[in-house]
Amino acid sequence: MKRVLVIGNATVDIVLSVRHLPMPGETMLADAVLRCAGGKGLNQAVAASRVGVPTVLVAPIGDDADGRYLRDGVRTEALETAWLASPHQTDTSMITIAGDGENAIVSTAACARWLAPETAADAASRLKPGDILVVQGNLGEAATLAALRAARATGATTMLNTAPLAWDQRHAVAEADIVVANAGEAESLTGLADDGAARRLVDFGARTVIVTRGGDDAILANAAHSERLPIQGTDVVDTAGAGDVTVGTLAGGLALGLGIREALKVALAAASLSVSRPGTTPSFPTADELSRIVASRRAVFRES
Repeated sequence: MKRVLVIGNATVDIVLSVRHLPMPGETMLADAVLRCAGGKGLNQAVAASRVGVPTVLVAPIGDDADGRYLRDGVRTEALETAWLASPHQTDTSMITIAGDGENAIVSTAACARWLAPETAADAASRLKPGDILVVQGNLGEAATLAALRAARATGATTMLNTAPLAWDQRHAVAEADIVVANAGEAESLTGLADDGAARRLVDFGARTVIVTRGGDDAILANAAHSERLPIQGTDVVDTAGAGDVTVGTLAGGLALGLGIREALKVALAAASLSVSRPGTTPSFPTADELSRIVASRRAVFRES
């Protein structure tokens, strides 16, 4: 079976529920607080592993209580972890969630940025043809490019999630077989919106581009074709982590052997389920739920 390798960050998430996102200078009281394992790298690896494919997470953490919390937090997941001992404090994310489900996130990244290009390349060089590498914007540019190039040399499929946009990712886009960006990130990278942004990212060198547009739809584009896939409506409780569910489940679906369109439909269904629940990893669909989603999509595919 193909496997998924995620090289990225891991954070302790502090999730604060508020009536509305704070205005500049505003002090407000949270209605509730939730502490959980998170970080885009960890989130995406958990989502991929729950699809039922062999998944490895390579992530730096500190030698501190938060690092031990993250180690313990994924022990029950069907996930292989390669924790890298960083001299920095384990990264943290502060997430505020408004009553309508919108969120604002601030993360530290010293631990993630400590990952050296040589270490990233070494991990990616162990992939085999057909395996899938997933990276995001939390690592430094040099480490990200090293991982993408090493994975491509093995014949693996390379996937770049552009969040967060902390450096110019156009060179990384050119090294990616699949790019996943939300609408704001795509516009920031290209100066264009929606379908135009997707086509421009293809022009940058990506073979396939997915632009997610919140609860509306997702654009799937390559050099020859572009289409919009609808997203099933749901009662939104918390949107934090929804993008990570999309990316991780997409990678898992591809590793299962689904085509890109079917894998994306599975990923969008999984993300729709996650936003109906609070928290990041606690909101993710379970392995049983994802198995049912995959089975339903395969049934539709056979009938079409």
